[in-house]
Amino acid sequence: MGRGELALALCLLLVVVYGDDQILTLPGIGPLNFNQYAGYIDVNPSTGRNLFYWFTESQSNPASSPVVLWLNGGPGCSSLGGLFEELGPFAPQDNSTLVKNPYSWNTVANVIFLESPSGVGFSYSVDRSDYQVGDARTANDTYNFLLQFFQLYPQFSKNPFWVTGESYGGHYVPTLAQRILLGNQQNTQKINFQGFLVGNPWTDSDLDNYGAVFDWWSHALISDQTFKGLVDSCNFHMDPLQYGSDTCDQWMNVANAEMGNIDIYDIYADVCLSSNTKYQFLKYLASSDSVFSSFAKARLNMEPCEDDWLTAYLNQASVKAAIHANPSVTWVGCSDIIDYNNSDVLASMIPVYQWLLQQDITIAVYSGDIDAIVPTPGTRLWINKLNLTISDPWRPWIGSSGQVGGYTIGYKGLTFLTIRGAGHLVPGTQPQRALDFFTRLLFNKPL
Repeated sequence: MGRGELALALCLLLVVVYGDDQILTLPGIGPLNFNQYAGYIDVNPSTGRNLFYWFTESQSNPASSPVVLWLNGGPGCSSLGGLFEELGPFAPQDNSTLVKNPYSWNTVANVIFLESPSGVGFSYSVDRSDYQVGDARTANDTYNFLLQFFQLYPQFSKNPFWVTGESYGGHYVPTLAQRILLGNQQNTQKINFQGFLVGNPWTDSDLDNYGAVFDWWSHALISDQTFKGLVDSCNFHMDPLQYGSDTCDQWMNVANAEMGNIDIYDIYADVCLSSNTKYQFLKYLASSDSVFSSFAKARLNMEPCEDDWLTAYLNQASVKAAIHANPSVTWVGCSDIIDYNNSDVLASMIPVYQWLLQQDITIAVYSGDIDAIVPTPGTRLWINKLNLTISDPWRPWIGSSGQVGGYTIGYKGLTFLTIRGAGHLVPGTQPQRALDFFTRLLFNKPL
């Protein structure tokens, strides 16, 4: 076989390997200027643990652009929410059509949206016992997914690789980073891992919970008396505020009444009064034994209406066929079938950060400053607990619009920044500012 014939055979092999996952047409939108792929990778053939991914190539230069993995939180929420409602190339409308997002992160990077763990979104397992899961297996499954992904798409295996995520991504992202680095030490197949970006990350229950209550008080959502009552009576090492006493529950009910009809994920945004979709985090809290239960129940119908539009769009038979999703799986934004290890939810990630800070990677933590579920004060508290040396003092950073995009401080080994006017879902609430900081951090440009 000559060189030309060999090259042709290799090209045909690649088409066979991953060509079936290419999305040729997507209902609700016209032609796009980039390739995209979606489908399953089985990370555990013995139990049929299939993780669903959606891969959007860069609109710039795919061959040289970084590859970025995006993980939504929950635990148990779909990263397709991030694709369609935050940083992806299109967003849903109320008539099952899509509109293009000019601030998509795939304008500068190749982005993988992974539904993890199994049981989330379109991801599924033949063995339903797989839906009992925790941080270690989630990280290991995602690592195995990445090894297979780069075998399926070898043309991207040398590109710089980053991990990004938000919310319970505060656990997913650093534990995956650690797994990749350990895997690179142990395996012949290496991942060209550069670092990670994580937003409004659930990291340390004691500090994040106290930070939430402090944030409510500092944003004038609750009274001085209620703040003191919560601090004096609640146990903060819970998920996210377990009953510390009957008094704690009483003060939470007072806080709920004082805050009124607002979106806890974006306190200055109007709520969708007609929506039926439920936030999984609030849904989870409402069914749990926590002082947030009454608080959560009062807010289950207050997320943006876009959630409803996305659920309707993704469950169309034509859409499932186009993206090669299992037609028997009903997509929901956040899973109600996974049983996530609660001790992992409560575990502090500070020891993992202490290990990661000894490695040669870039670490950035960002925070939307009007989120009230995992808000900025708690994040600053756990970063301060790392006792890092300041390398770049606190200052504003300027967005591409010329306005202050937020504030930043540089430490040895870690950058922290806020995004002004952003809620919990930073790229969804401040898309231009999110693309600004993402691009600068990814390409090592100053904020």
